[in-house]
Amino acid sequence: MRVRFWGVRGSVPWATADSIGHGCNTPCIEVRDDETGAFLVLDAGSGIVGLGNALGRVPHAVPILFTHYHWDHTQGLPFFVPFYAPGWSPSIWAPKLENVSREWVDTIFVSPYFPVPFKQLPNRPAVTLVTPGEVEVGGFRVGVQPINHPGGAFAYRIHGRGGDFVYATDHEFGDAAIDAALLEFCRGAAAIVSDAHFTPDELKAHKGWGHASWHQVAEFAGRADVDRLWLFHHKPGRTDVELADIEAAAGRVFPGATAAREGLAFDI
Repeated sequence: MRVRFWGVRGSVPWATADSIGHGCNTPCIEVRDDETGAFLVLDAGSGIVGLGNALGRVPHAVPILFTHYHWDHTQGLPFFVPFYAPGWSPSIWAPKLENVSREWVDTIFVSPYFPVPFKQLPNRPAVTLVTPGEVEVGGFRVGVQPINHPGGAFAYRIHGRGGDFVYATDHEFGDAAIDAALLEFCRGAAAIVSDAHFTPDELKAHKGWGHASWHQVAEFAGRADVDRLWLFHHKPGRTDVELADIEAAAGRVFPGATAAREGLAFDI
């Protein structure tokens, strides 16, 4: 299983000379297993635009699995090439949450926000709502776990032949029951991508925002006995120098910690 980062920022794309090293796009991750043909896209932030342009010319099924519905995780969706190029088969898999209907995706394409209505997409994707437990998506067996984020969100554990990969972005620690369930959900994974939006000092003023600090997730990774931790959902304005300092500090808490970078890939 190979995991590649196409977008690692949180909240908004952040393109400055001081931040370009880690990347400027919002969340999108590609997961593939070339031996089995399994393929999956996690979230559709602005990073999905680059992914769509890099998929090549041989059409195939492209399932997109969303963690939740906030703008930074959906804003790239209307610009995804497989919706328009002949032969592609995109599909959308998204959390079943309170007050969210199957038609939620229509609103992203509604005028005056976008010129092509959802129903007029050449390759209109089917929308499937997922619930906690387990689901088969894109040839992968995926565990589904609720996490603590305003409006609701899910973490995913993707089972691979060489180990499991957990995607647990946009989680705020502090609810004991949810934290304990997430710990068991992540336990023993080969790699975890985890929200590290804030520093410990910043976290004090952002209770209820739905995010964690790098120190919290580094400690969490140790308790969960995972092999590697990727710090993710970098705060807008966080420079490459600051992220390098955070990576070093997190590494002193959990030696397997690395700051995610756009374009970087790793194997499990």
